[in-house]
Amino acid sequence: MIGVIVDLLRAARGRTGVLLLLGALPVAAAVAGPAYVAAAERAVVATEVAAAAPSETVLGIRPVGDDPTETGNTFERLGGTQFATPGFDLIFGAAFAAAPRDIDLSWQLSYRDDVCAHVTLDAGRCPTGRGEVMIGFQSAAQLGAGVGDAVSVRQSEFQTVDGAAQLVRIGGAASLSIVGVYRPTDPTAPYWGPVSPFPPGLFTDPKVRAASTIDGVGVEPIYGSRATAGLFDLEVPEAQSYDLVADPAQLTVDWVDRYPAELARMQAKADELDANLVQGTDGLIERIGQSRAAVRSLVPWLAMTVVPLCWFVIFLAAASGAEARRTELGQVAVRGLPVPYRWWLAAGPDAVAVLAGAPLGFLAGQYVGVFAVPGGHGDLGLGGNLLRFALVAVAGAGLAVALAYRSVVTGRAIDLLRKVSRQSGAWRSATVDAMVLALAAFAVVEARGATGPARGGLAILAPALVILAGALLVGRLLAPAARRAGLRALAAGRLAGALAGIELSRRSAPRRAVTLAVLGVALLCFTVLAVDAGDTARAGRAASELGAARVLDVNLVSGGALRAAVREADPEGTWAMAAVAIPMTGSGPPTVAVDTDRFAAVAPDGTVPADLLARLRPPVAPSITITGDRIEIDATVAMPSFDPVRGRFREGSEPELRAVVQPPGETERTVALGDVQLGRHRYTNSLPNCDAGCRLVAVEIEPVPSTLQLTVHEIRQAAPDQVVADGAVLGDQSRWRGSTQDNVTATAPKLTTAAGAITVEMAASDAPQRLTVADVPEVVPVLRTESATARETDTGWAVASPGHTEPVPATAVGALPTVTGLGASGLLADLGYLDRAAPMGAGAFPQVWLGPDAPADAVARLAKVNLIVLRATAASDLADYADRSGAALAARYELVTAAFAALLVLLGLGLVGSVERTGRAARGRVLRTQGVAAATLRAAGRRMSVWPTLVGVLVGPLLAVAAWAVAGRATPVFLDDDWPVALPVLPDPVTLALVWAACLLLLAARTLIGQRRRAPF
Repeated sequence: MIGVIVDLLRAARGRTGVLLLLGALPVAAAVAGPAYVAAAERAVVATEVAAAAPSETVLGIRPVGDDPTETGNTFERLGGTQFATPGFDLIFGAAFAAAPRDIDLSWQLSYRDDVCAHVTLDAGRCPTGRGEVMIGFQSAAQLGAGVGDAVSVRQSEFQTVDGAAQLVRIGGAASLSIVGVYRPTDPTAPYWGPVSPFPPGLFTDPKVRAASTIDGVGVEPIYGSRATAGLFDLEVPEAQSYDLVADPAQLTVDWVDRYPAELARMQAKADELDANLVQGTDGLIERIGQSRAAVRSLVPWLAMTVVPLCWFVIFLAAASGAEARRTELGQVAVRGLPVPYRWWLAAGPDAVAVLAGAPLGFLAGQYVGVFAVPGGHGDLGLGGNLLRFALVAVAGAGLAVALAYRSVVTGRAIDLLRKVSRQSGAWRSATVDAMVLALAAFAVVEARGATGPARGGLAILAPALVILAGALLVGRLLAPAARRAGLRALAAGRLAGALAGIELSRRSAPRRAVTLAVLGVALLCFTVLAVDAGDTARAGRAASELGAARVLDVNLVSGGALRAAVREADPEGTWAMAAVAIPMTGSGPPTVAVDTDRFAAVAPDGTVPADLLARLRPPVAPSITITGDRIEIDATVAMPSFDPVRGRFREGSEPELRAVVQPPGETERTVALGDVQLGRHRYTNSLPNCDAGCRLVAVEIEPVPSTLQLTVHEIRQAAPDQVVADGAVLGDQSRWRGSTQDNVTATAPKLTTAAGAITVEMAASDAPQRLTVADVPEVVPVLRTESATARETDTGWAVASPGHTEPVPATAVGALPTVTGLGASGLLADLGYLDRAAPMGAGAFPQVWLGPDAPADAVARLAKVNLIVLRATAASDLADYADRSGAALAARYELVTAAFAALLVLLGLGLVGSVERTGRAARGRVLRTQGVAAATLRAAGRRMSVWPTLVGVLVGPLLAVAAWAVAGRATPVFLDDDWPVALPVLPDPVTLALVWAACLLLLAARTLIGQRRRAPF
């Protein structure tokens, strides 16, 4: 019997080769999934580690015992052995505050293991002996000292004296010898611990250095040897620490798996030593866990769509062979060969070929799984898990072959010889189709009802099940459609078309070919569309959350100065925009204030409609600008209920008239003009630096002891002399507004105008009351997102402004699912209006948004206007990072499944076609004897070869679009469910057209190859 099998395999070498490849595919698909998961997990860990903040790769341990001195000694002595762990460098540090005798500044006198390897020396050497130190290059300037100098210092601390922090020196003095001047090689490196001692911008932004000096703190630590601390009798114990700094090369999947147990061990040791363990790596571990969970939960389900498809194609291929051998096997049955031997004789050749391909598939699947991951690499060993998956795939393939030959092995010999199919087979086929349709319907319902990101289950199989159900339905409809077309062709006298149509309607092989073609093309189209939609969605989210193509964090400047500087760097307003990111506060969501005049040129297209942008900057009165060095106000003050003869103001509560101005790029300044005097007088005083033009904010009086009427006749400036508000300006009531600066006064001051002057009537109050220039909306308009956090403040809007004590009232002019620069939660406001309503001091996060047309020297142009870039973030980098997340990697496995599906379809179509051509040649000889021309038979054969594939190419993309429309939301895109923007109902038409064109090219190539081969009927 074995010899017979071998002879059968030799007799059909082509078919044997195709079956061998078909046998390799289910094993490769089964192995590729786990191999892909392992490679993707390695890629996830590498990506997250590379993108982690320095503090996220550091574990900090700090002693917190009741007796710091005793705890510190024990902590330093035992910590080096208790906290050591593989993959981490253990670094001990200690520091205390020390101040020199003649300078009112305090430095951290510090020791840190191996510090010399992480600094660059401008002069001198590293300290080694007792009393030797090295100082930072900026501290050298503050101390006025260098290498070779000695400085006497004492321990210090800040104590509260009369409600203010004051530097106090304690303990005895010690003389330190400066042997080196250093600068950190990388001030943001994880080596420096969870919090770097060098704040951002320290070496680039003068304001950061100035702020440190104002706070009474030296800008850089002073590093010495460990013995140097012994020179001091410390009255305040030094702050000790052990930092575990991770080695990125050792942060692997195995390390992540060991992390919980190792962390628990270190926590127990820290508790024993009365220390606190700062788990800086928690955020990193959480992100890695989310991505790994997505890969582990999604890829196996996606792989499940391939292996059964492989079995299905093997079944179709074997069924075609069984159909071709019906007569042969019928003759064997007539001779009375026992059923087991008939099974072996019938299915043996195909089963042997399929099983022979399994080792090839096992090896190929590992390569595919590993190298399908971007940058994937790994061990291609024979893992036990892979072997189990491979055995399941082999068993399924063998069972598919056995089921394909069941009808010809168990069928009656007379039916086999007459080539008559039993009706029970058709019923079984229809039952299977109905089950697939029902399963697809259930999957669609689950997919459309699912909330949150896709995480496996029947929903993730919904697109493939819809496509499979559609392919089976199209295959079912082929017979009646072909019969109808054949009859019409026969009636019209087109014999070739009639023969092709009637033959297609009678044979089962063409139906299988159509099912395969539709299935393969639809899966290929859907996969490309899904991956493209996911990439587009992640890129869109990155751009929306960031705000622009590039966002530059710049040095600490106020909102007005930032806006003016950016406009100077980009006077045309085509590539740069000022923005200030205001973090979330307890009273509201985060806010981004932007220069809305430039928003459309910089932000991604279509993110905020033009009408909403216009509402953020409604028309207001023009500002009043003062460019002189003095201000003079001609005003009349009347107090009808106050008797100046009999009444006196309480000492210290005399009402004072003030002018409120805002220098360019700075906060409001109040200029005192003197106590108010009844009657008409001129009030004057010097102004802050207003050469570039100060904005007049208001004229105010504080306090107001009783009802008071202030009439302003004229506002002038001196040097140069000029009227800044004449009768025309003061007589226009629309340019002014009465306001109060407290939360008690029920009504704002009343305004009236007459004879080119404006009168404001103020009620009694201890709070300042103002005559305000109405060059900013009274209530700041904002654009909000539709998030729950943003909706909560609909009844009481208030926008926080950095450097301003009280939030300003605001009103929402619209709501969008997402807002550029904020993502799914936050407020968008106009920077100019918000800066006028609540002038921004130095604070928050000043930024410059760069559009796609930004020049290559954009950073240099900003530097010329004193904007120093501290950090640059590109939307493309964020999109690339998102594309390497677990959800994106899992979605990319669909490309692997599509490749398997395309290869399966090509092999299946080739095998089914070769079997069909053999039977068609025999039928063609019979027709030739009946007088049918050879050219007619060849034309009919070409139609029969092309039409099934043509149906697949035409129907497949449409079926892919339908599957996308009903189940596209099951496509994995993000790790979280915080993104409110759903995938489009219809896929990108350009992508669909390109895929469709590629399928048509394949059809054309197949047609040309078929024309070179004489197509038998």
